[in-house]
Amino acid sequence: MKLGDVAKLLGGRLEGDKNFEIEGVSSVENPKPKTLVFCSSKRDVERVKDIKQVALVVHTPVQDANCVVVEDVKYAMAMFLRIFYPEEHPSGVSEKAYIGEEVIIGEGVYIAPFTYIGNKVVIGNHVKIYPFSYIGDQCLIGDETVIFSGVHIYPRCVIGKRVRIHSGAVIGADGFGYYIGKEGITKLHHIGSVVIEDDVEIGANTTIDRALIDRTIIGRGTKIDNLVMIGHNCKIGENNIFVSQVGLAGSVKTGKNVVLAGQVGVADHVSIGDNVQVVAKSGVANDLEANGTYGANLPSIEWSRWKRIYLYLLKLPELFKKGS
Repeated sequence: MKLGDVAKLLGGRLEGDKNFEIEGVSSVENPKPKTLVFCSSKRDVERVKDIKQVALVVHTPVQDANCVVVEDVKYAMAMFLRIFYPEEHPSGVSEKAYIGEEVIIGEGVYIAPFTYIGNKVVIGNHVKIYPFSYIGDQCLIGDETVIFSGVHIYPRCVIGKRVRIHSGAVIGADGFGYYIGKEGITKLHHIGSVVIEDDVEIGANTTIDRALIDRTIIGRGTKIDNLVMIGHNCKIGENNIFVSQVGLAGSVKTGKNVVLAGQVGVADHVSIGDNVQVVAKSGVANDLEANGTYGANLPSIEWSRWKRIYLYLLKLPELFKKGS
C-alpha cells in the first residue's frame, strides 16, 4: 500500500512522499527496502542505515525521510501488525479428538486431532484448541479463546473470553499444600478452582495452581510471560504484567496495573497495592503500598570482590557496636 494510506490508517501526520510504496514491515536491526520501520527513539532512527529506502513511523519528524508521525510509536505498530498480519486459525472438530459426554460446543470452533475434552465442558463461540491439549471435566471456555498445543486445564476451571494460553501451560494443578505432623506429611486435597478472566494472556510453560477451597483468580487484561509460577489462592488484579520467571507463593493479592519484572519472588499472603512496580530479581516478603516502585537486587560483580564484601557484611553488627 502507499504511505499516504498508512498515515490515514494510523491516524498520523505524513511527512514525505504519499505515494511511497510499502510492501511490508521490517525491523530497526534489519531494515529492508520499501518497508515500514517503527522507530520509538532517536537511537532507533540512527540505526537505520539508509532511510531513503524505507518509510519510518516516528514520534518526531526525520529530515530527508518519508515518515508517518504519530503520538505513540509502539501503539501504532500494534495496530498495524494486528490489521495487516492477522492471526489465522482453522475451524471444525476433528474425528480424532476425544469429546466427552454432555459437552456444549459453540459456533466456529476448532478442536484439533489428539485433544481431550472431558465431560460437561462448555466451549464458547470461535474457540480454538490445538493438538495434544487437555480440557478437564466441567470446564468453561469463553468465546474467542485460543488454547495452543500441549496445554493442560484441570477440571472445573473457568477460562474467560479472548484468553490466549500458550503451549505447555498448566492451569488448575493442585497447590503445594501439606499438613506436617506426627504422622508425617499429609497432602491437603485441593477442591477449589482457577478463574481466568477476559483478555488474559498466559505464556508458555506457566503454571497456575487451583485454590485449596475457594478460587485462584487472574484478573481481566493481565499478561503473564513464559515460565511464571502462581500459587494456590492467589488473587491477581486487572491489567497486571508478570515477566518471565516470576514466582508467587500462595494467597498473594495484587491490585490493578502491577508490574513484576523478571525473577521477582513474592512470599505467601503478601498484598501488593495498585500501580506498583517491582524491579527484576527482587524478593517481596512484606506488603507493598500502592503507587510505588520497589526492589532490591544485586548486579553481577567480580566473584572474589563479592566474597570480600560479604565478609564485611557479616562483621557489620560488630562494627556498629564499636561505633556506638
